[in-house]
Amino acid sequence: MNISVPVAFVLLMIVTSLVAMVARRWDFPYTVALVLVGLLLSAVRERLLPGFDIGLHLTADLLFTVFLPVLIFEAAFHFNLRDFLDNWKAIFTLAAPGLVVAVVLAGALVYWIGKMLGFALPFGGALLVASMLSATDPVAVISLMREVGAPHRLSVLMEGESLVNDGVAVVVFGVVLGLLGLDPAVSEVGPVYVLRFLGWELLGAVLIGGAVGAAVSWVTARVDDHLIEITLTTVAAYASFLFADKVHASGVLACLVAGMLTGNFGAMYGMSATTRVAVGTFWEYLAFLANSFVFLLMGLEIVPSRLLVNAPVILLVWLALLASRAVLMGSALPLVEKLEGKLPRWSAAALTWGGLRGGIAMVLALSIPRGWPFRSLAMDIVFGTCLLTIVVQGVSMRKLLGWAGLSKDRLGVRAVEEIRGRLRAIQAALRHLAHQRETGTVDEEMYGQLHSELTEELKQIEAQRAETKDIEQQVREQELLEHRRQLLLVRKAALRDAMVDGQIGEKVARRLIGQVDEQLHKLHRSP
Repeated sequence: MNISVPVAFVLLMIVTSLVAMVARRWDFPYTVALVLVGLLLSAVRERLLPGFDIGLHLTADLLFTVFLPVLIFEAAFHFNLRDFLDNWKAIFTLAAPGLVVAVVLAGALVYWIGKMLGFALPFGGALLVASMLSATDPVAVISLMREVGAPHRLSVLMEGESLVNDGVAVVVFGVVLGLLGLDPAVSEVGPVYVLRFLGWELLGAVLIGGAVGAAVSWVTARVDDHLIEITLTTVAAYASFLFADKVHASGVLACLVAGMLTGNFGAMYGMSATTRVAVGTFWEYLAFLANSFVFLLMGLEIVPSRLLVNAPVILLVWLALLASRAVLMGSALPLVEKLEGKLPRWSAAALTWGGLRGGIAMVLALSIPRGWPFRSLAMDIVFGTCLLTIVVQGVSMRKLLGWAGLSKDRLGVRAVEEIRGRLRAIQAALRHLAHQRETGTVDEEMYGQLHSELTEELKQIEAQRAETKDIEQQVREQELLEHRRQLLLVRKAALRDAMVDGQIGEKVARRLIGQVDEQLHKLHRSP
């Protein structure tokens, strides 16, 4: 039984909406919930509906030509260039030489695991598996860091590394594929080929992405129409990615460069504040949709029975991956701190455990030529390892950051709210008791006893409030930002009403609304 692609699209949107609502209600990581739901649906299909085909699959073409440009561009568009430049040494240390070291180390461990368990995966094949699993998935990582509210510098480093090393990993995968003779476009592999391949993949991507980003930024500075400028940013995302891929440069890196230029120059200096809000909202929705589809389809692509057969291998490869990343972070972070300054305590543990893998690794596995004898095993290892990183690390990451003091103290915030609630209740009770005393409902003796009990409880609450002073200050700062945002939205609505009522003209209204949008934009970008 098959269903059409349009019907599959609508069904997936319904499922993602339901999962998002439930995940928000139960405070559960949304991306993890999507993968689990996809895996559950895959198990039901395998057991009860073996002939059923949803009509939409996570193929290389779908991810690389439809979803990935959206996800990379949106993340780069909102990634502050100043933050990137302030941490570029650390980001490139982890994303370039650090990634190569991690691939070699993880490849050696995977090869050793193969020998230990008795499957004859050659060392080149182990390197290929390691290259597919080397990059942290920007979709998973960025979503996770935004959800848990990690420290700003740690978020910048993790997001920057995940964005850059994603492109580098695809390049490394291409090199290993060529070295194994699995790339039909490569006839002879040697040092010259590797250097030329790496040089064009990286340098060509930067040039193409820079040219597209600069061109779009120049045009947006000469147009003041949010619909046209949204279209231009869409062109920037797909043109940079697809053109770079067409000329055999890195589409991921080209899209990354185009997104950063468009977001930090085209948007900041070439768009009005109102247009920036519209463009930002558009890309936020596209990223939500693409993110949802990637993780849901990822779960649907996994065949549970095959993973169970290779469970010991998958588990050991996952542990090997964690070990190699831990070695990388333990050895690289001291150098990073010398280059860029101290990081928060336990950053190495957070960066190690936060190394989630996702759709990109799975699609690289799907792109392995079918004639390779180890293709099926490699795909099972990659799929299973991705599943473990998302489910195990994704679910526990929030607790790890909380234990290490690297996330927003949700329990502390709830404690502050509880104290506020109890304080308000006691104060209401005291006012009511005073009113009863005035009206003669209670006599002086009873009033004195009840007032003493309430006063004693009030002192205990005030003492607890003093212990949470720092957290309460953080809560007040967030509340202040939210109140400022609400007041700006009220002003914006009043200006629109004044224009509709004819009290002010359209040009004046647009200028004043633009000023309010500028303030909203600054408020949104504040750390």
